[in-house]
Amino acid sequence: MLPILRPLALITAVTTLATATVATAARRWNATGHEVIASIAWTHLTPQARTRAVQLLRSGPPEAHLGDAEPSSGSTAEREKALFVHTSLWADQIKGRSAPNHAYDRPVWHYTDYYWREQNGKVVLVPELTPDPENALERLALLPGVLASGAPDSSRAVALAWIEHLVGDVHQPLHLSARVTAESPKGDRGGNDLKLAGAQSNLHSYWDGILDILEKPPAGDRSGYVDGWATKIEKELPITAFTKAELDAGPEAWGKESLTLAEELLYPATLIAGAVPSDAYKSTAGQAGKRRIALAGYRLATVLNRLLAK
Repeated sequence: MLPILRPLALITAVTTLATATVATAARRWNATGHEVIASIAWTHLTPQARTRAVQLLRSGPPEAHLGDAEPSSGSTAEREKALFVHTSLWADQIKGRSAPNHAYDRPVWHYTDYYWREQNGKVVLVPELTPDPENALERLALLPGVLASGAPDSSRAVALAWIEHLVGDVHQPLHLSARVTAESPKGDRGGNDLKLAGAQSNLHSYWDGILDILEKPPAGDRSGYVDGWATKIEKELPITAFTKAELDAGPEAWGKESLTLAEELLYPATLIAGAVPSDAYKSTAGQAGKRRIALAGYRLATVLNRLLAK
């Protein structure tokens, strides 16, 4: 279990989350968050890793429809980047029962619930509540072995799509958090139970869409919007702003970081249920969200550069 003994503090927010008992709910950054992470990662992939990633995604099982993410127009470089970036959404797009690739859906893979409560001014785990046996961190410990193995390219393609998505998911703080209160004795479903006013109906949806809250997305083509966000985040938080130890850290460390953020930042006294979060909350959430997205992008590139080296 992850150690957590920290006082509650300020803020940060979230999108549609699920527990093992609510299999149809979503646990994720929204489309912007995932695609910005993938765009940042693409910039930092080696040419060899890019080539191999594209080859694998084009070799996915026909029934998985991974290749559908590649546009039919544009230059070769544009199509290859689009395939990689759009694949970051695949694990969410397969959730609907009407989706042709719904058989690949694994709802509980998107999060790892660590249950905690505030007790005497400190945050402590709730030992009687534990994460689902299959969860995001557990999968991220296994899927890299598939990608680096001699398995058929079709199997490795599916593993790559999941890794690309789950690296993003575990950097979203509420994917690691289930806050226990008198109102939510079995956890608040990653902030889904904390209802808000405004366009975002709950804390989870607020956090998932934090980039779209900071800057309204266009109604049409989103590619320029996504790349614009990636460029801004990389300028504000370049890869050189992080230590080698941070970039090389593994999934357990990513999860601990996300859980700590949820404990310390997401539930300040100033956050009122049923109200629109304050501008100060939005500012803090925006800064924390951009940092998590930057780290997710750089770490995804680090992982794939290693796994796709051969």
